[in-house]
Amino acid sequence: MAATNFEPMSIGQVLDGTFRIYKSNFVRFIAIVAIIQVPLGLFQIVSQSLLVSGMLSETQEATPMVLPTDAGGMEGFKDSAGGKLPAYGEGDPYDNGGSGVNIGLVIGGIVGAIIAGLAFIFGTILCQAALTKSISEHYLGNDISVGEAYKSVTPKIWTLMGAGILVSLVVFGGMMLLIVPGIIFSLWFALTTPAIIAENTKAKEAMGRSRELARGNLGKIFSVLFLTSIIAGIIGMIISVPFAIFSRLAGPGVFSTVVSQIGSISGNILAAPISAAAAILLYYDLRIRKEGFDLEMLANEIGDEQVNP
Repeated sequence: MAATNFEPMSIGQVLDGTFRIYKSNFVRFIAIVAIIQVPLGLFQIVSQSLLVSGMLSETQEATPMVLPTDAGGMEGFKDSAGGKLPAYGEGDPYDNGGSGVNIGLVIGGIVGAIIAGLAFIFGTILCQAALTKSISEHYLGNDISVGEAYKSVTPKIWTLMGAGILVSLVVFGGMMLLIVPGIIFSLWFALTTPAIIAENTKAKEAMGRSRELARGNLGKIFSVLFLTSIIAGIIGMIISVPFAIFSRLAGPGVFSTVVSQIGSISGNILAAPISAAAAILLYYDLRIRKEGFDLEMLANEIGDEQVNP
């Protein structure tokens, strides 16, 4: 999308622009997501493998059923394989050798899963911010590298996390009020991250900017985000479902866990840029409609031409 084509967009144009940007920057966007999601996914695989291994630890096979062969007391009893039972005091024939759960591996898996979950939240916020920065710069005609995108947004990570927590609390509170208020709140604050990235604002200020831009445009925001989430979900399913089916056929165990996680990671990597692109295009579209952002950019472009004829 050329930097000079700043104009209001319909819902269809926002969706078209989303996939045009995705297609033209596919490798860069995948790299931005993969650089975070792959290490996080590997850590999740390790923690889940520990947990599965601990839960499925092998145990000694229980002693087969005892069958009497004569009336000679315990000395006359043999097991079903024909072997003589141990004499009294020589061992318990019913000892199965343990509970079948390796507590150490289970605890390690649980702790790892908790750490992986927290890291996933942190990494996802950073990844979405880097995507938003890259897409924003592309829209403005200033493409940047993967490293430059992360370098730009890393100082804002605590602002982004604070905004994410505040938005989540507000939306959760709204959901407790018969759901509808929660949906409205989520639409009000859907452009918080683009506002932080594009305007370098603080969390509460960005939430206010998002609500200001969303006022009178809730239907458009809902339509774009709903459709892009469905499309992203379908893309993720196309990638992850075959892995899930294969892991189910493989049966329970570490191998099936690894296969399932690989599918999930691959689906996330391919789907993540879609929602980020839609959100930043909505942000600029609403700024053009409400604040004359297109005229501002045209004025800046004319000024640059006069300075550098």
